[in-house]
Amino acid sequence: MNKKEDSQNQVPLLPIFMSIGVSLGVAIGSAMDNIGVGMCIGLSIGVGLGSALDAANRSKKEEKGKEERKDS
Repeated sequence: MNKKEDSQNQVPLLPIFMSIGVSLGVAIGSAMDNIGVGMCIGLSIGVGLGSALDAANRSKKEEKGKEERKDS
């Protein structure tokens, strides 16, 4: 597998961080005796982290594409 195929097969991070955030939110919510609030807090943190990391990966991928086009 070459680098081009590897970069195209990257997994989106948003759903991964959403599920991690919800699970951590449930744990925090059960400790606070309010699971609903904990889930909301965890989900918002997970969405924020996942979308930020997806955007960072997307911008890195675009920069690499620009560099490859300049070299050609």
